[in-house]
Amino acid sequence: MLILELLSASSRGRRVSRAPGCLVALLTLGGCFLPTLTEGSAPDVAGQAVRMTFLHTSDIHSRVFEYNFEPSFTDESLGLEGDAGPFGGMAEVATLLKRERANAGRVLHLDSGDSFQGAIVFNEFSGEAEFRALSEAGLDGAVIANHEFDAGAPNLAEQIAGAAAFPLLAANYQFENSELPYVAALQDLVLPSVIYDMDGLRVGVIGLANLSSLNSIYDESNSMDIKVLEIGDVIPSQAALLRAEGADIIVIVSHMGLDDDIEIARQFPEIDLILGGHHHVAIDPPLVVTNEVTGKRIVVCHSGAFAKFVGRLDIVVKDGAIVSHDYELFPVDASVAKDPAVWEILQEYQEQLDYDYNLSQVLGYANETLLRYGSTGGDSMLGNLTAEAMRAYPGVETEFALTNTLGIRADIPAGDITLDSLYNAMPFDNTITTMFLSGREVQELLDYVTSRSSERGCSSQAQVAGVEFTMDCGNQVAEDIRINGAPVSPDGTYELATNNYIARGGSGFDVLERNTTQFDTGISIRDVVLEAIVSYATLPQAGVCQEDGRIQVVY
Repeated sequence: MLILELLSASSRGRRVSRAPGCLVALLTLGGCFLPTLTEGSAPDVAGQAVRMTFLHTSDIHSRVFEYNFEPSFTDESLGLEGDAGPFGGMAEVATLLKRERANAGRVLHLDSGDSFQGAIVFNEFSGEAEFRALSEAGLDGAVIANHEFDAGAPNLAEQIAGAAAFPLLAANYQFENSELPYVAALQDLVLPSVIYDMDGLRVGVIGLANLSSLNSIYDESNSMDIKVLEIGDVIPSQAALLRAEGADIIVIVSHMGLDDDIEIARQFPEIDLILGGHHHVAIDPPLVVTNEVTGKRIVVCHSGAFAKFVGRLDIVVKDGAIVSHDYELFPVDASVAKDPAVWEILQEYQEQLDYDYNLSQVLGYANETLLRYGSTGGDSMLGNLTAEAMRAYPGVETEFALTNTLGIRADIPAGDITLDSLYNAMPFDNTITTMFLSGREVQELLDYVTSRSSERGCSSQAQVAGVEFTMDCGNQVAEDIRINGAPVSPDGTYELATNNYIARGGSGFDVLERNTTQFDTGISIRDVVLEAIVSYATLPQAGVCQEDGRIQVVY
C-alpha cells in the first residue's frame, strides 16, 4: 500500500494517504481533507538492494489532444519518427503511464510543471482539462511552474482545489504573509515537500518552482504577493525535515531549468536525484553530475515537452544510496492507443470546443513549414510575420515592432493553416502595447536582447519589424542599428509596438517596464496575425514570412 504523507508549510504533521490509482480530492479551498492513515507494516529494506521506478513528464503545455508537427532532428534521434504522427495527447500519455506502472513494483509518477498554456483548451477552460486528465492518469505529484499562473493565482487555486487529485509542490515559494484570499488559499493547497512510503522505501520529494520566467516575483510588491525563498536555505531545511521523517532518498522535482538543475546537483549534498523541466529538452541517457561535496553521482532527468515523450527511470537503492540506474524514453505517437478513462474526460472538452470554435477552419495555405526559429539564430519566418503584422495594423502603425521569440510556441506545418495550428503557435492572449523610446533606450533594449540571446546560444530572443541590427554575442552589444533604413539617433524618438507581457517587464525587459508612455491597445496579437494570414492567403511570399537578415548574428 502506498502511504502519501503531505508536509504542509504551516502544519508539518498532517498526513494524507491514498491507494495507487485512487483519485482523492486531497485539499479544498475550505480546508484540508484528511483520510485515515493506512494501517499496515511495511517491509524492512535495510541492507537490501531495492528497485524503484519513476515515471516522468514535464511541460505538457495543454497538449491534451494529439497534434501534428514536424519532429526536429533531436526528436527523431530520440525515437519520434516524422511519419508516425499525429503526436502527443494526454489519453495517449496515460496509456504509456499505466502500462509502465503495471510493469513496475514501486513506482511514482512525478511531473515537472507547465501543464498549462499552449493550446486553445487552456484559453477556454483555464487548466481544468489538464489537471483532470493528469489526475485520471494517476499522477502522484507535480511542481508548480511559471505557466500555472498564466490565468492568475486565483485561477490556480481554483483548479488545484477543483481538479487536481495530486499534491502541488513549491518549497521555494512562501504564501504565509499575504492578506490576499487566493494566496491564503494557496498556502493550504501548495506543499513544500512530500514523503511517499513505497513498500518500505521512503521517498522524500521537494518541489522547486520556477523563478527565471517570473521576474517580478522577486519584487516585494509583486502582484501575486508571493515571497521567494533562497534554494540555499530551502533544500537543506526541507531535506533535513524529510530525513527526520524517515526519508531514505531525497528527490528534487524541479522547474528551474537544466542549467540550474546541474548546479543544484553539484552543490547540495542532501539530494539524490533531480527530475526537471522548463527548457523543453529531452535527454537520453540522463546526465550524471558529480556532487562537489560528497562525490556522489546525481542523476538529472529531463523528459521533454508538449506530451512528446514519457520518461521511465529505474533506480536501485541500498541503505539510502542510489547504486545504479537505467532510463528509457517512450515516444508518444500514433501507434499509442488512447486510454479510455482519460479520453472520456477529454471528449467533454473537445465537444465544447467544437461547438464554440471551428478549429478546422482554414485561414490560409503554407507552401512549406513556417518556422518559429531562424536558421542562423536571427530573425525567423513566423517572427517576421508577427512583428510586421503588429507594426502595420490599423490604429497601431508604429515605426518599429519587437516581440519575444518565445511568445511563438510552435511552427505552423506545411499545408492548410487552420485555426487550431494558429492557436498552437500563438497560445498566449497577449495584446499590442505601444510606447515611445529615445534612441538611447532603443540601444539599451537591443543590447538587452543581445545579452539575453548570448546566454541561449546566440539565438535571438526577440523578433522585429522596421528595425535591423547586428547581435554581437561575444561583446553582448547591438551594433549597426537602423530604424526604417536610417541609423538610430541617440536623441531621436521612436514609437514601438510590442506585446503587453514584455512591456510589463516580462522576461527581464526592464527598459520597457519603466517606460511611462505605454498604451495597451487591447488588440490581440493572435488576431492581428490571423488577419495577416487571411489577407496573404498563401505563405511565405516575397518580403512576408521569410528570413531576410534583419537580425544579423556575430558570435
